[in-house]
Amino acid sequence: MLSDQTVRRLRWVIVALAAVLVVWIFQMGAAPSGHAEVRNWSTSWIGLDIAEVFGLLGTAFLLRSRSVHLAPVAAATAVLFGVDAWFDVMTALAGTDWYTALACAVLAEIPLAALFAAIAVIGSTRARSSCACCATCGASRGPEPVR
Repeated sequence: MLSDQTVRRLRWVIVALAAVLVVWIFQMGAAPSGHAEVRNWSTSWIGLDIAEVFGLLGTAFLLRSRSVHLAPVAAATAVLFGVDAWFDVMTALAGTDWYTALACAVLAEIPLAALFAAIAVIGSTRARSSCACCATCGASRGPEPVR
């Protein structure tokens, strides 16, 4: 399990990432639309980035409280970053835009997806060890069914 100091540092790194992503959202909203011919294209990307901010902040909050709900939130955040990487690369224009998208995916989004997947695995291990609802941890399942 992670030490308290590691959890504190990780939490602050995640909050800082959320702050950077909020700045990115405002930059994307202020940037000219470019050549996309899809209705609400930039709004869709901003929506994905906002979901990532909520995932980052939710994970940081649940990490602080060491909640049993950490695993699903961290897993969802990992998926959001993976989807962001995929669509960044797949929808980028050829040339410099594609290489930039690939660099962002390889250097930021995929490592973040891996980090949050690891947090989800660690969180789910902790949740299972403190489970009070099933035979996996030896707790009672509740009353036996009536026969």
